[in-house]
Amino acid sequence: MDNKYDHIAIALGGVCQSAILVANLANTGQCNLPLYDIALKSIFNTSPQSTADVFDGTGNIKNGLQFLTQLLNNNPEKVEIMRYILGSIGVTSKLIKDKSALAKIANRLERIQSLYGVINHETLDNHRNEISYPLAEIYSDIISPLTSKIRVTGKMEYLQNALIQAKVRAALFASVRAAILWYQVGGNRLQLLFSRKNIINAADNILQQMHNNS
Repeated sequence: MDNKYDHIAIALGGVCQSAILVANLANTGQCNLPLYDIALKSIFNTSPQSTADVFDGTGNIKNGLQFLTQLLNNNPEKVEIMRYILGSIGVTSKLIKDKSALAKIANRLERIQSLYGVINHETLDNHRNEISYPLAEIYSDIISPLTSKIRVTGKMEYLQNALIQAKVRAALFASVRAAILWYQVGGNRLQLLFSRKNIINAADNILQQMHNNS
């Protein structure tokens, strides 16, 4: 992928997909577990081989890329998801300038890995809930205070459940991780206004490649 907008679309697709997980958890108490695991794994993948490698390949962010094209075509499925996306991008703009916060996050992630080993699908299958809690604490302790809190809306029966709260915050953390990637590959907020067509075309091309390879 030589086109910079391919990398921008992939990163934004990751932001969108984690935001979708937040909405699903808040409204139904459930989410797609394989995609939730991809989100959690991405948080620990701090030295990827490529943009797509953060998510174990573009095929794992199909839902996010599809939502991204709808969003940039001014046809988002849910306004709440757009709020989580913009909130994640906003807090990330503060986070990437805060070396102390980034160092604290790195230290906390290392601590989690020292307890559970390599964070892969097998590890998450056995310890998904246990790992969600410390990730949620990193989000609450370090990331969320950097700016105004992202308001999560949904059904109170789920929002008041401790495990679902943890998963929501962990998914927001994953959205922020994807937003960090977006900034790293040259993304900026002006592109969401003035380079929509380029991003949409890149996302559509990636989705078409998935279809052709399926």
